[in-house]
Amino acid sequence: MKNARILITIAVIIVLIFGAAFFESLLLKNDAKNLEAKIINVEDSTKKEDWKMAETNLSSVLDEWPKVESKWSVLLDHAEIDNIEDALIKVDSYIKAKDASSALAELASLKNFINHIPKKEAFSIKNVF
Repeated sequence: MKNARILITIAVIIVLIFGAAFFESLLLKNDAKNLEAKIINVEDSTKKEDWKMAETNLSSVLDEWPKVESKWSVLLDHAEIDNIEDALIKVDSYIKAKDASSALAELASLKNFINHIPKKEAFSIKNVF
């Protein structure tokens, strides 16, 4: 009886760990996908040098980021979040300065930072060992 209770407790804990890992992975992927879609809109406007639309699209990203950051800060290394925030500040400056090449380069970097996180944090054998 005692052994069965211990095994059930261990099984429940393992299920909770895997469930939390799955939920975290799903959350990171969805947030990254939403942010990337908004960043692509900024890229498209910047390529067309439609600065007003680029600023509007960037403000959409900047409005979304605090919501995402509050969730991600619990789950991630803060250096990753700092990289994203630095890139957002640079993109904002480049767009306000109407510097398309620098803005596009920083947007590519920003997308890489955002897409790297779900891959890095994914629950897999490679990431466990």
